[in-house]
Amino acid sequence: MIQTRTNETTEGRGEGLPTTTFAILGLLTFGEMSGYDLTKLVNRSVGFFWTPAKSQIYAELRRLVALGFATEREVEQRDRPDKRLYRITKRGVEALQDWLERSEDEPESFKSPFLVKVFFGHLMDRRTFVRRMREYRAHAEERLATLRDLDRRIAGDPEAAFPYFVLRAGLQHARATIRWIDEVLRQLAKEGGT
Repeated sequence: MIQTRTNETTEGRGEGLPTTTFAILGLLTFGEMSGYDLTKLVNRSVGFFWTPAKSQIYAELRRLVALGFATEREVEQRDRPDKRLYRITKRGVEALQDWLERSEDEPESFKSPFLVKVFFGHLMDRRTFVRRMREYRAHAEERLATLRDLDRRIAGDPEAAFPYFVLRAGLQHARATIRWIDEVLRQLAKEGGT
């Protein structure tokens, strides 16, 4: 029983909650939104480096309301089902700011099924390996083009200064991925593997 109270107290301040909770809370600082609106915003903003499942977004919205970090209201629609809109509360802003300023960050992890396959590339047919590398490079080029388009749209916008910093990191990562793939393909060509 005492343990439960402790968890409720720390969770009530936002301690012990996952990054996903705070990312959703942070997105609500851009205005009142439905879960659908949040999903679209994730896809064109933080989705480049953090992608929650759609079901996770709705679960986090319910949690935020339960904690008093967000409010929800139902809006009637004529030709569609009613929708719920969520808005961050003052308490939610305080919890978000507290989380942003805390020094104990989660260890950063990078998960890439593709890199796992590259790691075991010695077990693949060389032509298949090269083809997969070229496909991955094409995806990286598409991502780079999307990020460049975003760069043109938000560069110089004072309201988007901090998202722009993250965008610049994404651009660097996409360029580095392309350079790395080119390096791998050159190395394989030297060894006669292409």
